[in-house]
Amino acid sequence: MTDTLTATVDTSAIRRISTDLWGIFFEDISSSADGGLTSELVQNGAFEYSRADHPDWSNYTAWRKLVPSGSFATFGVRTVTSVAEENPHHARIEIRSVAGGPVGLENTGFDGMVFRAGETYRFSMWARSMSGGAMPVHVALAGDDGESVADAELSVAGESWAKYETTLSVPFPTAADDEPTDGEARGIVSTQGTLRVLFREAGVVDVDFVSCEPTTTYKGLEHCRPDLVQALDELHPRFMRFPGGCITHGLGLDNMYRWERTIGPVEHRPHNFNVWGYHQSFRIGFYEYFRLCETIGAKPLPVLPAGVSCQNTSQGPVPIADEDMPGYIDSVLGLIDFCNADPETNEWAAKRAGMGHPEPFRLEYLGIGNEDRIDPVFEDRFRRIYEAVRAAHPEITIVGTVGPDPSGHDYDEGWRIARELDVPIVDEHSYRSPSWWFHHLDHYDHADRNGSRIYLGEYGSWDTRLINGLAEAAVMGRMEANGDVVAMASYAPLFCKNGHNSWDPDLIYFDSERVFPTYNYWVQRMFATTTADTAWPVAVDGDILFRRELPRTVGLSVTGGASADLTDIVVTTDTGERVELPDIAYRGNGPVTTGLALEADSYTVDMTVTYHEGMWGVQVHTGDVNGPDHNVASFGRSFELQLVREGCGSTLAGTEVSMDMVRPGTVWHARIHVADRGADMALEIDGQPIVAGREAADEPRRTVSVARDSAGGVTYLRVVNAMADPVSVDLSQVLDALDVPVSSRAAATATVLTADDPYAGVHGEEAPTRPVERPCELMSGMYEAPAWSFTVIAVG
Repeated sequence: MTDTLTATVDTSAIRRISTDLWGIFFEDISSSADGGLTSELVQNGAFEYSRADHPDWSNYTAWRKLVPSGSFATFGVRTVTSVAEENPHHARIEIRSVAGGPVGLENTGFDGMVFRAGETYRFSMWARSMSGGAMPVHVALAGDDGESVADAELSVAGESWAKYETTLSVPFPTAADDEPTDGEARGIVSTQGTLRVLFREAGVVDVDFVSCEPTTTYKGLEHCRPDLVQALDELHPRFMRFPGGCITHGLGLDNMYRWERTIGPVEHRPHNFNVWGYHQSFRIGFYEYFRLCETIGAKPLPVLPAGVSCQNTSQGPVPIADEDMPGYIDSVLGLIDFCNADPETNEWAAKRAGMGHPEPFRLEYLGIGNEDRIDPVFEDRFRRIYEAVRAAHPEITIVGTVGPDPSGHDYDEGWRIARELDVPIVDEHSYRSPSWWFHHLDHYDHADRNGSRIYLGEYGSWDTRLINGLAEAAVMGRMEANGDVVAMASYAPLFCKNGHNSWDPDLIYFDSERVFPTYNYWVQRMFATTTADTAWPVAVDGDILFRRELPRTVGLSVTGGASADLTDIVVTTDTGERVELPDIAYRGNGPVTTGLALEADSYTVDMTVTYHEGMWGVQVHTGDVNGPDHNVASFGRSFELQLVREGCGSTLAGTEVSMDMVRPGTVWHARIHVADRGADMALEIDGQPIVAGREAADEPRRTVSVARDSAGGVTYLRVVNAMADPVSVDLSQVLDALDVPVSSRAAATATVLTADDPYAGVHGEEAPTRPVERPCELMSGMYEAPAWSFTVIAVG
């Protein structure tokens, strides 16, 4: 027999919600920009790669030196009289003989170059001949077999730098009549292609800023990969936050993202290393970000550093010097002018017009800071920036920042500053397990409706399986129901290139050929394509609770990103069984398993932890450590207790304690208490209680929410059934209370995302199922929600 839920709505508690609620957040993480969103096929075309990007990299990374047997050439790097002093390195090629054939350079691109039949590629390079005469150049696109699929001839003349350009067209392998029409997929003729720049005569030539891009665009947006832009456009985001994330404030002042250095001619945008371990060319800079927002109809939300660098470095953040702060504040104000001012009267706006956009970008939002350490130095720098912007541009809505953990010091201090300064919107971040989200669906029900509004700028549920999407759908429904205080939200991270994973999970995975939307993506899209301006709280009566059966298995393993010795390890069960384990010299080489295999409902783990080095500490996993449900105690920059449920971990509420200073040689005599098979945890250090917490027994896994698009006259009923059985949902009271016409009930449609397996979905692959739209007759007010499903019913 199918369970029945009864939904009721409180029409007296109407909430006018933000129509900018659902957006996206772009950060150059996991090769999201160069080799990703950027349509540029040439990697390291400016010869600026170095060991700062990667220990094995050099100025010739991604280039092969082609010298046939019988020919002779040398390849150097110079920085004298360069094209651009911001990026001074360039290749010098000295060719003594071409008796064995042309010599030159071959670029392997980003995991190879994809060439498509019928596509035209725009090639350019800066070059100069240092031999006194013209240097003939052969440019070719080579396919997987090394044979040319398109080529062109150039001639480099003169000892002054000049830009040389040409186009290369890849022909169709069949007759013209068989060419695909506009909008049809173009056939891939190469996935591991290369670009060759060959010299046929002896001489000396300098080369820099080599570029090759396909000419096909999405809605005319240049320099961006069309299929990735389309995937964003189809999300219908109301805003886009950029450029990060940790990218924003960077690892030190020299790495801090300076918006003004990313506009203008690309040759004069100084390259830099990326905090995620690779290179930033800034081919996509702030101008391109604004153009991307314009193309997909998203309001721009640029985020600028709050005058301090990222704290996740040795000895913490570095502030901009006091005497440099006035200039930095001028830079912040300059961004607003760049976006909104009149080019006839403003220098920054004139730069915008010079790049081809005399019309303003109509900037409304400006973020200051990202997940910073909230200390007195941060507060000083933030206050000065905030007050300057508010005084000069009261029309701009400023988005502040707090720490990522709702129980942490930075979170509390960030909110204190926001209240004191009356910051309009505050950016929170929260990465949690599905279990945590289901347990905390009421998280925003208790938000202060008289204070700053909330932007959940980064959130997710730690995987790309269907169960993760359902958890996110449930919490998004509650965010929408609290849309009067939750002003904006964006999943993070947005993109990940397969094989370059800096972070998992991500909303959209891709490789050089294809895009792989996840279940998380489809949930975001189902909300963002059904935006509303009004919501009401909904109560659900019936069987909505899931109770997890935790295993009795007791094991122990160690992971983490620090070095520490774990000694005197003793596990004692509630029945008195006592096991001594061998010492563990942990050096970040986890996971290290101990082979412990007991059964108990409750137990303690005693150990001595001697810390040596590393930022992120060591994590001691206990319970069924090889299964999806177990527990974690963390030692390092903080003490923290985590619950791993269904393979995803989240901090047990109230159990994170930050450490002021952890030095090499710090010793902790620790006792971890685990009770009720892991539902209850506590930590003692040196015999003193530090933190403790208990997991609620039941998870609400069936939810109903309701919202309305007043202008469109459409009411949206959102039903999550994250349980193994279908359920009948009685929506009649909701429909009656909201005066939904009978004729509309008869013509309703349901968009349903479901699968038989809640754990379907793998990182880097497309979700196995997609949302399906079908008629949904609601004359009786009853809807049967499939097992493991998210449904959006549109009535209007």
